[in-house]
Amino acid sequence: MNVALAMTAACHGATVANHCEVIDLTKDEHGVVNGAKLKDMINGDEWTVKAKGVINATGPFSDGLRKMDDAQNLDIVAPSAGVHIILPNYYSPRNMGLLDPATSDGRVIFFLPWQGNTIAGTTDSPTEVTQNPIPKEDEINWILDEVSHYLSADVKVRRSDVLAAWSGIRPLVRDPHAKNTESLVRNHMINVSENKLITIAGGKWTTYRAMAEETVDRAIEVFNLKPKRACLTESTMLIGSEGYSSTMFIRLVQEFGMDTEVAQHLARSYGNRSWQVASIDDPTNSNWPKYGKRISPNYPYIEAEIRYTVRQELANTAVDVLARRTRLAFLNAEAALQSLPRVIEIMADELKWDDARKKEEYIKTTIFLGTMGLANDKVEQPSGN
Repeated sequence: MNVALAMTAACHGATVANHCEVIDLTKDEHGVVNGAKLKDMINGDEWTVKAKGVINATGPFSDGLRKMDDAQNLDIVAPSAGVHIILPNYYSPRNMGLLDPATSDGRVIFFLPWQGNTIAGTTDSPTEVTQNPIPKEDEINWILDEVSHYLSADVKVRRSDVLAAWSGIRPLVRDPHAKNTESLVRNHMINVSENKLITIAGGKWTTYRAMAEETVDRAIEVFNLKPKRACLTESTMLIGSEGYSSTMFIRLVQEFGMDTEVAQHLARSYGNRSWQVASIDDPTNSNWPKYGKRISPNYPYIEAEIRYTVRQELANTAVDVLARRTRLAFLNAEAALQSLPRVIEIMADELKWDDARKKEEYIKTTIFLGTMGLANDKVEQPSGN
């Protein structure tokens, strides 16, 4: 979804930069924020972008930018960790899930069919903000124990059944101006600092369009902008969704000779862009399927997606492909590791990587997969560690 939003914005005239970090904010002679200093986290380049105003929409990292604006700014994020695990598909029916809002200790548990597997979760505990949070073993075991309560007694829930496990950070927010500083805002909150840095924090995926509209409306007011038209979000479709139908995959099967699972995945993930993906695929040299060579035998992701995401979706690292363009790392950490050499080989061909960069990608990706549930003995360590 993040990629689809960025690409849709680019189609409407936005400039999108990937793998960039804000290292400082710039201000005018009155101390008002008027831009940012950026760093390319791949090649180390730094540059400054000037702006009429800056909007801080960085989720759990919001307070970091607020401190750049003013070190005295109060924290507004109360980060909470939520752990999810992936189990084999036999842990849930194909079209049915379960949610219990009252578990043994009062937390919520669910397990649902997802992407051909079963997703189960979740936990809710205070945490520190980190780039790649790691799920704790006791949290994984709590989920497994709770899941076992809903299954037949002859089904043994095993730790070895966990295909992937990850922790995400919920950016719960509190209003810094509220009298009760411990009270959390249930939805989202827009904050304008004294130096006119706008921060949008909190919220959830189901309200992202409302969040964006309200934030831009506030920016128009704070930055004295002169929009040429009213908000278009209600009628703006995400890239690829034009003309989508649930039977779109059939045409892919018929035109390219792909197996049904791959065609369904492409149609659901790329919509009308599926034909662009399929058109750059190499033949399998088999009678069937004729196109759609998988990067992992049990999942529908294909080699053409790697080339497409590099060319069209700004994928620059193997982690981008395995976790941020496809969902293989989230579904099965071991399968992601097994596909990694081929992913790197294709990306190296597209991006002209040398052997040193390929080795670096392998090490960095296995370290990342370690945060997704990959066994520690399979995580490659940098030289000297």
